[in-house]
Amino acid sequence: MSCHTFIPTIALIGGIGSGKSAVANKVKTLRSVTVIDADQIGHEILDFPVIQQKIREQFGTAVFNEQGKIVRSNLAKLVFGDEKQHHEALEKLEAIVHPEIHRRLEQEILLARSQGQVDAILVDAAVILEAGWKDLCDQIVFIECPFEQRFNRVTQNRGWSSAELTKREKHQLPLSEKRKMANGVIHNDQDLDAAGLALSRFIDDLLKRNQLDK
Repeated sequence: MSCHTFIPTIALIGGIGSGKSAVANKVKTLRSVTVIDADQIGHEILDFPVIQQKIREQFGTAVFNEQGKIVRSNLAKLVFGDEKQHHEALEKLEAIVHPEIHRRLEQEILLARSQGQVDAILVDAAVILEAGWKDLCDQIVFIECPFEQRFNRVTQNRGWSSAELTKREKHQLPLSEKRKMANGVIHNDQDLDAAGLALSRFIDDLLKRNQLDK
């Protein structure tokens, strides 16, 4: 393999609970891909002393437990809601964590590219458009899934109410906007195998197109 092999970076976007990571992990069973989970990076950086220091200065000690760890549910209560103070708090939190998440994403993409052993890099990042990180990816794929199914997922996996889901989604771009900005749409409403296969075909098409462009 030459070091100039084209390895596309594909951002997976969609509504909360649309199964982005499940589809990404399904593709991983079908072919060689690297999956980068921005959500996980977001959780990890909350343990960074410099980030904790900034969050303590901004939000006080109420968001920390006795062990000095950030309690994400306490933080969520401050930043997700309809009041002006919620919006301002979310902006402040994003100003602290987004640059660090962007840096980590960039590092992980570069690392996967430099190893050159995969067909594609899948970036599972819910807020990639909102955070202005689109520049990190070659393509954007929207994972389509009906509200009912997404609601069932977040109830089972996260214990959310439908009000909580709606409240959180209000802080993201409308799904119709996200869909418009995507280069492809994958349906994940019936069959995870079919969704994984569809995304794998999308990767094939990208690789073929790149070959033709050469």
